Amino acid sequence: MLTPVERVLILKGADLLRDVGPRHLLRLAEVAIEVEMNANESIYKEEDPADALYMVVEGRVRLSSGDRVLSEVGPGEAFGTWALVDGSERGQRAEALEDGLALALHRDQFYDVAAGDLMLLQQVVRALAKRLRALVSERPEEARVEGEGIEKPEGLADLIAPPPQTAPTKAGAALASAAVGEPVPEGAVSSPSEAPMTTEPVPVPEPIPEPPDSSTRK
Repeated sequence: MLTPVERVLILKGADLLRDVGPRHLLRLAEVAIEVEMNANESIYKEEDPADALYMVVEGRVRLSSGDRVLSEVGPGEAFGTWALVDGSERGQRAEALEDGLALALHRDQFYDVAAGDLMLLQQVVRALAKRLRALVSERPEEARVEGEGIEKPEGLADLIAPPPQTAPTKAGAALASAAVGEPVPEGAVSSPSEAPMTTEPVPVPEPIPEPPDSSTRK
């Protein structure tokens, strides 16, 4: 039986949870489930729905698609990570190469915890944004793999290449930037006090005539 501290350290090895603080991870550790793995046993198949992230505690797991081996993961490594944000088919097989132990975090339990923890959601969104940038610009195939399948999850295409917007909402732009840890763009009005002010010209009073010089009086 793993202790809460051990569970926190194990979960921190997952890409999407790496930047989450220990206090927030402790809540996830409480709902994670220990899964015994037997050699040559299937953990999930390609057509199974993605419903849980797994962290290897002991043993090794092979991830494959069709006849092709994608990767092998061992202690401290994650597989099935996209299950936290995508409920489509796995698109890969996971098989235990030897007896061991894994820690499973189911998507439903993750959202039960995250629903009351805004900071946890923010950190996961930031990590997800990094992974999406990797999918586009660096290694499109390996980016999903900590051994994940070769296809991007359904629904992510729109996030990667959103349709152009001619007049984005300023408040929405500020919120989107904050979610991924970027500076608020210029022109984004975050409060009424920052809105541009208009002023009317102030009339200039006419000069008051000086009194006549006393020397000129008779």
